[in-house]
Amino acid sequence: MSDMIFKCDNLISFSQEILKKLGLNENDAKTVSKILIEADLRGISSHGIARLPIYAKRIEYGLINPKPAIKVLEENQTSALLDADNGMGHIASYQAMELCIKKAKISGTASVAVKNSNHFGINAYYTMMATKANLIGMAFTNTSPLMAPFGGRERLLGSNPLSIAIPAGNEPDVVIDMATSVAARGKLEVAERKGESIPKDWAIDEKGEATIDPRKGLAGALLPFGGPKGYGLAIFVDIVSGIITGSNFGPNCGSLFEDLDRPQNIGHFFLAINIENFIEIKEFKKKMDIMIQNIKTSKKAVGFQRIYMPGEIEYDKHIELLKNGIKLSENTIEQLNKLAQNLGVPNRLS
Repeated sequence: MSDMIFKCDNLISFSQEILKKLGLNENDAKTVSKILIEADLRGISSHGIARLPIYAKRIEYGLINPKPAIKVLEENQTSALLDADNGMGHIASYQAMELCIKKAKISGTASVAVKNSNHFGINAYYTMMATKANLIGMAFTNTSPLMAPFGGRERLLGSNPLSIAIPAGNEPDVVIDMATSVAARGKLEVAERKGESIPKDWAIDEKGEATIDPRKGLAGALLPFGGPKGYGLAIFVDIVSGIITGSNFGPNCGSLFEDLDRPQNIGHFFLAINIENFIEIKEFKKKMDIMIQNIKTSKKAVGFQRIYMPGEIEYDKHIELLKNGIKLSENTIEQLNKLAQNLGVPNRLS
């Protein structure tokens, strides 16, 4: 078997069947599957359907609750705190952003936090929920300790990603989705699966030396982007996701892959801003288009043929893969089909 291309709907259906066999209800399985395949469509395969085997392992080990009873612990007009009940992070996060959007539509700005949660997929999925409602969306999550502080070599901080999405008019929405490390751990995982090397500034090995070997980088620590700048942002994300929510933070956050004896207990933080509290949405989108066009038509630096807005590459990839299908590696297909066989799911990727 070699790499193969699959239609989006087929992968969503396959994922749903896997998740239902793992104990998720129909609605939750659909929500998680859509978020996973959206990652693949945007070219972020590290957070796509390839994550199903590790989710399955954690559910089977009793480390993720497949049937969470999500509760609102604290709530007022502009904020709320949800308890994810140790369920898949996608489920509580989807509900959190829905609530955040609803509150922002009424009150102008709203924030909703989630505690007692797990890995939630790509940040951008949730911020794009806000742009579809003509709001600015922000999302933050802490992760297991993957990154060294600026000047250090111990893994004390997560890659702690963040996303900010802003609606535009005729132009694609501006979608920032980034780890606070130079590269997300998922990119090292992809390089390891493909047997490829990594850039020298992505990670250090256990001795604190730069490495191009993804295996040594995964055993060592990721590096913050921009040195102290990414380091500072990572601390901020850990505070709003971990400390504020009452979740784990810093080195106490559970690892999705390595800590197979305890839940992750991480947190997420979502924020939505109602643009119409400041300016009419039609006027805002008109000005956004002007800004985007001014940037994209500006003079290019040597070696560049095109200037991209944040999220534009992923937007183009989404259109391409939605039409032509999503390519999965031979290794990923084998892992997913083995998982389906072990769970008694009749469908196979072929």
